[in-house]
Amino acid sequence: MPAVLALFGGCSKTDKDNAAAVVQDIKVTATDTWDSIKDFTFERHDEFKASIERMSKSLDDHVADLRAKAPAVAASDKEAALKEYDDARADLKASLVDLGNATADTWADAKVKVAAAWHRVQVAYDNASK
Repeated sequence: MPAVLALFGGCSKTDKDNAAAVVQDIKVTATDTWDSIKDFTFERHDEFKASIERMSKSLDDHVADLRAKAPAVAASDKEAALKEYDDARADLKASLVDLGNATADTWADAKVKVAAAWHRVQVAYDNASK
């Protein structure tokens, strides 16, 4: 971190705060991947759920940008892809509710359902962003 501070030595406090926020965002983004959380045990269920929610929010933000940039009369393929994303996202949301209610005994099954729902959301997002 001293190297980061040295880079911003001549910057204002606001610039340093913004730089610190960017560094924190990068750290969160780097840790919020399926591979980084897939092996979380029940003891880390809160972290797992929070990571999935951040990852989902990030995709939701990208989809909102896609919708904003889409022409007024969108092609039916794009509309279908966005509807599939919405359906997949709703499925993920339901899976997260089940995950929140999971016990140590039901954790593995709930996590498998979230994994399948997350994969569906990613595929739907990829199709919508083409």
